[in-house]
Amino acid sequence: MLQRVLAALRANYGVTVFFLYLGAFAVAFVGTFTLPLLAIGMVLVSIFLLVPAVLLGDLIGALSRAANRPYIRRGQCPRCREQQGPAWEPPSYRCAFCRSAWTADGDPDPDAVPPPAEPGVTPAASDAR
Repeated sequence: MLQRVLAALRANYGVTVFFLYLGAFAVAFVGTFTLPLLAIGMVLVSIFLLVPAVLLGDLIGALSRAANRPYIRRGQCPRCREQQGPAWEPPSYRCAFCRSAWTADGDPDPDAVPPPAEPGVTPAASDAR
């Protein structure tokens, strides 16, 4: 459960912070015409809160990797929880069921190339199995 919550947080963290800053910009823009001191204060606060936002994103990533590692060590896919068997090998652990790929430290592997599709089977049809 914790692993799935951390994975969802990690996947959506950047977009969430972007929209929070966009909302702060909208408030500061309106404040420019009504209360200029409010707008100046919000700009200063947003600059100083950028560092904690980045550090929080790094912390969420570290916690997500730590939550994924026990599954990888047991030979289970962290996403679908299926047992992988002997094909589960480093450097990139690829799930035979959901086709997700993981590095040994628990990160999703962005460089993993998906396996070739079976002849005559479209990718959408192979995912439906």
